[in-house]
Amino acid sequence: MKTGFASLFCAVSLMIAALPAGAGGTPLPVLDKARTAVLVTDPQNDFLREDGKLYGLLKDNLAELGTIANLDKLMRTAKASGVALAVDPLVYTALDGKWTHAGALQRQLLDMKALHRTALNDPQGFEGSGADFYAPYKPYILDGKTIVVAPHKLYGPESNDLIYQLRSRGIDTVVLAGMVANLCVDSHLRALMENGFRVYVVKDAVAAPGKEAYQAALVNYGMIANGVLTTAEAVQAISR
Repeated sequence: MKTGFASLFCAVSLMIAALPAGAGGTPLPVLDKARTAVLVTDPQNDFLREDGKLYGLLKDNLAELGTIANLDKLMRTAKASGVALAVDPLVYTALDGKWTHAGALQRQLLDMKALHRTALNDPQGFEGSGADFYAPYKPYILDGKTIVVAPHKLYGPESNDLIYQLRSRGIDTVVLAGMVANLCVDSHLRALMENGFRVYVVKDAVAAPGKEAYQAALVNYGMIANGVLTTAEAVQAISR
């Protein structure tokens, strides 16, 4: 009985996550532009550039979803529509390598020096590195108007200033996208929801290490978020 209920619950969750926001007559969200931010997690070279240390894990999902182009559309739309753009990177420094309580994946990233820079205040070797922002996105991110928060260190924003930065600007609604679908995006979704934000996840502006990981992320999005959108739907909602 319990097994049957769990299977049904997962199946329904997958169906919910797979449906576009406009399907079945469900309206797109009405967004107050002054209180909304597009948030992109980890738009960095190690994830998105072909020679990135983590690109190989994501490349199939990136290609299938058109993630790189979709993230560009989201950021470009935010700028054109007067909606705040926020970016939350994942960066490790030389000092972080000395942690004794790193989780399994975190330890691997530290050991392989993924998303690595010598120190946050040391520019040497950072430009074009794996921790640097993906070059095509830099015009959006480095325009002096984007909210670039302090790096997070695990998966969610609990260790940085993201939530303070959003709240201090009166933002209570987030359109969420970025890397990696079942890790940082999922964790940011949970943290933002726990802190009273309204969150819409853009399901084709993320990427995961394989189909199973992506489907797992979709299940969680469908159960936790206020809505799950395609890039086209998110662009429409932001623009109007």
